[in-house]
Amino acid sequence: MSAPNYNLPFITHDRALASALIVKEFRLQSCSHANSEKVYFTFHGSKKLLESVELYWEDKLFLNARALLNTYKECLPQSPDQTR
Repeated sequence: MSAPNYNLPFITHDRALASALIVKEFRLQSCSHANSEKVYFTFHGSKKLLESVELYWEDKLFLNARALLNTYKECLPQSPDQTR
């Protein structure tokens, strides 16, 4: 098995995971809308990011709940008639 390449971008369409990574101050490289409901979030890859993803899925990543909720809301698609 080869070692992971930490220089590759990390891409997810999981809004909760993307929100958690943003709260942990990982740099969002891009955000692209595949359709009206699915958004792809691309982060700069790093060993620390992949470790945080692993902790997230193990339910061991500690986050500020309010910051996570606010970031998650910001990641939701907005309809044209919605205002912030």
